[in-house]
Amino acid sequence: MIYIFHGDDQKASRQALNQLTKNLNNANILRLSPKSIELETINNFLSGTSLLSSQKTLLLDSFFSTTKARNKLVDLIKQNQKSAEIIIWQDKKLTPAQIKTFPGARVSFSDLPNYLWECLNSIRPKNINGFSPLYQKVIDQNLYDLFLYLLKQKLRKQLGSYSSFSKAKLLKTYLLLIELDFQNKSGQLSTPKHLALERIIIRLIST
Repeated sequence: MIYIFHGDDQKASRQALNQLTKNLNNANILRLSPKSIELETINNFLSGTSLLSSQKTLLLDSFFSTTKARNKLVDLIKQNQKSAEIIIWQDKKLTPAQIKTFPGARVSFSDLPNYLWECLNSIRPKNINGFSPLYQKVIDQNLYDLFLYLLKQKLRKQLGSYSSFSKAKLLKTYLLLIELDFQNKSGQLSTPKHLALERIIIRLIST
């Protein structure tokens, strides 16, 4: 059987993946990262004999980010899907064409809530009234860490492309976010992290 876990909500997809592997109760597991996904490695594991009587489980992290021998890897996985559990976890949402690579696979999709994207998109000049209620909803749902990660990613991208903010303000805000994250993780932050983050964003969008 082939299982596919994907979506922008990496935390939720990881939890679903961990629940599956826990239920399999299988000691004969080979887990490969994108850099270690090699045709020979997978072939040796799937075709080789084992002292363990349990069924083999092959867990591939971010398989669709792999470019080397992709077609041969797909064929090898399909050939062994009846004799082994094949689990694919991807760190983002897959396209319909990618999912169709493995017909009959059991697919688990974990998406981020719309209000999280709406909150990120509300960060624009003089839009405090639009931003504040959405940000409060993000915090109420305990999505601070994910929101901070996505915000840093968004600002980093805008630093190299178009933005409604000046590059100087973007850079200053981005550096403040890095400092906030460091102080929070090192226990040096005296203000609640969600309030500190809100103040940084409001300073950005207030003018």
